[in-house]
Amino acid sequence: MNERPNGNVRKKQVRNKSRRNKNGSNVLIYAFLTITLISIMVVLSLTVFFKTSEITVVGAGERYSKEDIISAAGLNIGDNLLLTDSDDVEITIEEKLPYIINAELSKKFPSTFKLTVKETEPDRIYNIGKDKYALCKGEKVLEIIDEYIDSYTYYDIPVKEVKQGRNIVIDTETSEIYNELAKAIDESKLDKITAVSFKSKVDIKLIYDNRLLLEIGTTENIKDKLATAIEVIGRVKAKHGNEVEGSINLKYLVDENTETYFTQESIADFNIIPQKDITEENSKDK
Repeated sequence: MNERPNGNVRKKQVRNKSRRNKNGSNVLIYAFLTITLISIMVVLSLTVFFKTSEITVVGAGERYSKEDIISAAGLNIGDNLLLTDSDDVEITIEEKLPYIINAELSKKFPSTFKLTVKETEPDRIYNIGKDKYALCKGEKVLEIIDEYIDSYTYYDIPVKEVKQGRNIVIDTETSEIYNELAKAIDESKLDKITAVSFKSKVDIKLIYDNRLLLEIGTTENIKDKLATAIEVIGRVKAKHGNEVEGSINLKYLVDENTETYFTQESIADFNIIPQKDITEENSKDK
């Protein structure tokens, strides 16, 4: 025979059930209040807090003023630190102000932007179509220039795309030749290379000191070719003087062949560096 629960037990069960319901309601209330508070803080952070009251610039040089850099960045007093994309600002500065090779935007909470920039200088000229472009070592296009500058290295190589404020774009084959050649020149310690030219991978030419054409051909045995070039240049200058002009054929230094050929002729005849400019430059030297 089943026994009915007495009144005290029944009351206890009711109280436990009520307490569980109350606890569940409290959890929901706390969760709602927490979400509401977080939402309010997010809204305040994006609309009221972290507004810029100061923009500082470190590294401005003679070319661009602090005002130029801030204007290019598109930053203004009152901008929200959290809503400002640092990467976008950095890219914009480097494209709008080509001579800035590196820009960094840091945020100092609660209210300061700090721009750190580094300027560069050109050291090479690229001949592209009818125009001459000044570039820096990282191959960034700085500006179009009017005339050849003898202290820069002159490049006449295939280029797919050129845009001021960005790096030049060249195809894969050209890039491989360029990188291999540049590395070999650097390791050879062959200084005074004033021009680099190749229309194809089998027709690489260098000009040494605006006076001697080095006919490289391909990058095969490139280290030996450049080492031999140093020796031949020394012999040619010893025999003909430091002002000698001409060409040194190194194309056949492959497969254990050691033959090189020197031909004395005017550097202007090679039509690599613009003839008018190089002729005028040499006339000043003599």
